[in-house]
Amino acid sequence: MQELITAGESDKVEFKSTLRYDLRAKCVNKKLEYVIAKTIAAFLNSEGGNLFIGIDDNQNALGLSDDIGTLKKKSVDGFELKLTEVIKKYIGGSHSTHIKITFPVYDDVQICRIRVARSGKPVFTKFEEKEDFFIRSGCSSQPLSREEQSAYEKEHWSN
Repeated sequence: MQELITAGESDKVEFKSTLRYDLRAKCVNKKLEYVIAKTIAAFLNSEGGNLFIGIDDNQNALGLSDDIGTLKKKSVDGFELKLTEVIKKYIGGSHSTHIKITFPVYDDVQICRIRVARSGKPVFTKFEEKEDFFIRSGCSSQPLSREEQSAYEKEHWSN
């Protein structure tokens, strides 16, 4: 895990400072939850990868305390429940076999690692009545148009 983090973001590694706590506004921001789901969907639609929550873009360990402080159940357990709820809300619960959530310690703070395996079929995110299809492109999650998605599906999932 240390090597993955120190190597930085890539097509298989993404860092997010928080799940839902907006560090600038100092409050819960539901759009951040969608960004987490979008990244997971992009990994599912690509070759899989690792999403680390509690690590900023400069590989600094921030931990999960800001997020945990916003939850009803103020613990790692509560964090995992909220994360699972976010995944179900935005991409559905049928992908749980492709997603493994762990809570390793990095730089003396507990973080969240989400290991995502490649999905056998297209995965869409649902946000504000809109469905989107994301893939990993370099170190970001990119939306594809319907036409691009169709071509990508043929190439990516055809036997």
